[in-house]
Amino acid sequence: MDEFIKQLDPNLDYISHEIKDGKCYITVTSNRKEVTCPFCGWPSSRIHSTYNRTFQDLPIQGNKVFIIIRNRKFFCDNSDCNHTTFAERFDFISYKAKKTRRLEDEIVRLSINCSSITASKILKENVVDIGKSTVCNLLKKKETPVIDKKTITAVCIDDFAIKKRRSYGTIMVDIFTHQILDMIDSRDYETVCEWLKSYPNLRIISRDGSVTYNNAITGAHPEALQISDRFHLLKNLTSYVTEYLKKRLKPQVSIQSVSQEIKEVETIKQANENRKLTLKEKYEKIKQLSLEGRCKTEICRSLNMDIRAYDKLIAMTPEEREKLFQTKNMIIHEEKVKQKMERINEVRELKRIGLSNIEISRRTGLDRKTVRRYLDENFNPVHASYGKKRNGKLTPYIKTIDEYLERGMMGSYIVEKIHEMGYDGSSSTVRHYMTDWKKRRKKYYDRSREDGTKTEIIKRENIFKLLYHPIEKVKIISEKQFEMICKEYPFFEKIYKITWEFKDMLTNKNIEAFDKWIERAKNLNIPEINSFINGVERDMEAVRNAIKYEYSNGLVEGCINKLKVIKRIMYGRCSFETLKTKILQLEKMRLFN
Repeated sequence: MDEFIKQLDPNLDYISHEIKDGKCYITVTSNRKEVTCPFCGWPSSRIHSTYNRTFQDLPIQGNKVFIIIRNRKFFCDNSDCNHTTFAERFDFISYKAKKTRRLEDEIVRLSINCSSITASKILKENVVDIGKSTVCNLLKKKETPVIDKKTITAVCIDDFAIKKRRSYGTIMVDIFTHQILDMIDSRDYETVCEWLKSYPNLRIISRDGSVTYNNAITGAHPEALQISDRFHLLKNLTSYVTEYLKKRLKPQVSIQSVSQEIKEVETIKQANENRKLTLKEKYEKIKQLSLEGRCKTEICRSLNMDIRAYDKLIAMTPEEREKLFQTKNMIIHEEKVKQKMERINEVRELKRIGLSNIEISRRTGLDRKTVRRYLDENFNPVHASYGKKRNGKLTPYIKTIDEYLERGMMGSYIVEKIHEMGYDGSSSTVRHYMTDWKKRRKKYYDRSREDGTKTEIIKRENIFKLLYHPIEKVKIISEKQFEMICKEYPFFEKIYKITWEFKDMLTNKNIEAFDKWIERAKNLNIPEINSFINGVERDMEAVRNAIKYEYSNGLVEGCINKLKVIKRIMYGRCSFETLKTKILQLEKMRLFN
């Protein structure tokens, strides 16, 4: 124990210790013969008095440690000093502190990774007795790490919300080390400009298209290379293009049918077959498909089943599942079978004691034939018609109606035809069936134009995916469908080409093609694209640099996401200075990335 105390401070001597209720109390004393007055620096060896000072230190073997030091007060012999006496001080603990410096460092290290409330709960378990407010106070007292601003030459800057739609700050990230360097609680021109001036050797600054940042950088470092963020350029272009297409394309885009008709019919047939399955039959199919190695999405698609219904069914216990499979009719049927079996057992018991069939019939009120059937060992209490669906009047004509609907005939004509074939039921029954049939097939139902050309529908949102992903990665649209879209909507083909030309230019760093692209985009004379070009021309040099150089603002976007996580963890107990301290401490400890 004495060696442990010497590690804390060589000037301490161990006296005794006691372990009680998970707490270790260690008593120590100072062995210094002479101490220095903290107020005037004059040495002194005359003791005025002693007192016990208690403080906490790092735990030992899961026990919280309380150190009791017999602290001494000394006389100051310097007549010029304004203090007559002073208390002995030590390097391992601050003046009047209740925790050692190394314990405070451990508290801060833990609390910068979580909220003060969570940190307090964890620390209370086996480290130190501490409240959430004390954790916050220690964080606030922690000094912000100092960086050498003269060594910083290339950075990314971007804004982030301190309080959304009310106040914003600016964050700076080093392009080469990927570390957060600094933060300020403003994005105004004057503040950002002064802030950037404090970094005298900045040569490269990556940013988004903000006019304020552009002006601030120009004001602080006119010679610095400004680089516009490629992500924001692409995002702005696709947003403008999407806005234009929404005006020209309907939510459901009709094109000439290029899909295979056989495949559609098979899909419809499969969907109809799946609707006939009971929940129990679907569960059996799920087990079968799972054994074949199918994933959840494939199983749900093949059974026309909602993925939430699948999750609910799989999560159930066998007893819950069996209860779910029972319909109301099944429960009623089981109750009737149970009652019938009680009657059968009654008849068989009477026969066992030696009564004749006639006497059993007289006592139970059952017909003698019924008594005879009940006495048969092979008698089945389940009704012979149970589980069999009775055919309705429309059943014999279902196939004919389906064929007429496939051929696109009118409902009134179909009703007339099946009446001629001998149907004597209600016309409304036929109409209800045809309505349900069309609802079931709405997704696949063939549409035709006035010239008889078959068409199909593609959702506009799926067409927009072509602006973000290559055609081979948009699986919902085939190449033939893409060609048909371009053929029937020529303006989309122009938009598609101009968008992908810009993307390729950024990817391949083809700065020579930039001016020609601007000219081609202007020639389209589309207001939305013209708005994008106007923005590019206002920041032309930075956009050219974005095409020419590899630097990106993606670093700062990722750091802002992490910053938001920390900010939300600290919600309700967070000032900007505390947030800044926490983030920069994390960067210093290299736990952030």
